[in-house]
Amino acid sequence: MANNWQFQQLTVKSLLLSRLQSAIDRTNLPESALKTDEIPLNRSKDSLGVVYISAIGLKLAKTWQQTPQAIATELVENLQTLCNGDFAIAVAPSGIIQFELTDRDLALWLQHLAQTALPVPESQILSPVASVDRLFPIQYSHARCCSLLRMAHRDRIMAIGNPDVTTAPQIWSLTTPNPIPWLDNEKLRLVHPAECNLISQLLTTLDSLAPVIEQDNHQKPVNYLKLADSLSEAFQTFYSHCRIWGEVKIENPKLAQARLGLILATQSLLRFILEELLNAIAPLEL
Repeated sequence: MANNWQFQQLTVKSLLLSRLQSAIDRTNLPESALKTDEIPLNRSKDSLGVVYISAIGLKLAKTWQQTPQAIATELVENLQTLCNGDFAIAVAPSGIIQFELTDRDLALWLQHLAQTALPVPESQILSPVASVDRLFPIQYSHARCCSLLRMAHRDRIMAIGNPDVTTAPQIWSLTTPNPIPWLDNEKLRLVHPAECNLISQLLTTLDSLAPVIEQDNHQKPVNYLKLADSLSEAFQTFYSHCRIWGEVKIENPKLAQARLGLILATQSLLRFILEELLNAIAPLEL
């Protein structure tokens, strides 16, 4: 599975914002002074898939002296080329642009997240030192992720390059399967509500951390502890409802591997927040 996404496009929201900005720049409509961080873009919470919506047509209607739908329709003509099939794009009668990430590209995004180490921020405002009680659930989830990955290596569900590390690695080097079998006949294998919720939380976490990852000097304050808490809770729900061993391992090993891929991605993000943003230990075991 070839992954042609650049690292700076690891956050889906950042990728879409950059393409919306490019689409605006390509139009024949009046030049806008709109900056990328002023472009309205939010993820829809009502969809089963990964859907982002933008009211950019409404935002530009007064400046461009066009209806929101006319503006959105012209932008989408450029976006179809820029997005190159990564998203299914549609315009609502109100002029709202809707982007839905395809299963194929969601699989590419998950693979990239599971196997790409996040860069250490050059500078950021660390959260105030959190109490042990506040950190423990997050550290426990991280340690559980590490334990499950080592068990998967031991049981030959997947092969990890260096499972016997002494400190939490930036990324667990996956030898096999590579790529992870996210798809089954071009459809995402991960359809359980707890799996979808964890994927949604991974997206939310990265979208929220985008200014930190991309060294944005105009970043808004981010509550790192709250983000890590939410991701930890989503992981615990996933772990409680989605089995990997036993019947799943025997009868549906590719599903077991896809679920382990989610654990790889979760561990990477939890470690990043704990060590780089909360200045705390990301334990391998507790």
